[in-house]
Amino acid sequence: MAYSNNINTSIRGERLGLQKMTTALHGGRVNHEYLVGPDTFRHGVTTNESTDTNILPFGVSHVKGSSADSSSVFTLDPPVPGVEKALYFNSTGDTACYVKTKNSETIHTTLGSSMTTIKSTIGGICRLIGVTTAIWAGINITSGTSSQSGGFALTTST
Repeated sequence: MAYSNNINTSIRGERLGLQKMTTALHGGRVNHEYLVGPDTFRHGVTTNESTDTNILPFGVSHVKGSSADSSSVFTLDPPVPGVEKALYFNSTGDTACYVKTKNSETIHTTLGSSMTTIKSTIGGICRLIGVTTAIWAGINITSGTSSQSGGFALTTST
């Protein structure tokens, strides 16, 4: 295990714990503390998201569209600062699939900072991270290149 000799506060032997990093160790301006031990962390995955129940603000969600745009609108709970959310959209063909924020929380990307809804028509995955309880940062959500459009559009409505 990569950090077992550096665990200061242990939860279970030398398998999981907290590691304090001083400025002398990492070169930054303040001390840091990290959860260490496992090779990686496994995120919860939901494959049965429903338009009747809000999407949780963490983990991975498989968002499936239906044959009608109007019935493919999902609601995402507000962000938790520092927590990442991944949304996987099936290839939806000609039908759009939407994920809107619950209380008009905004999604900040290179496309703008006032958007509240993600639209997908070709499928793919997008990642969001909570910046505040009112702001999601959209990671790698762009308009694409001149030869290929991006997989997602951002709007203020469905």
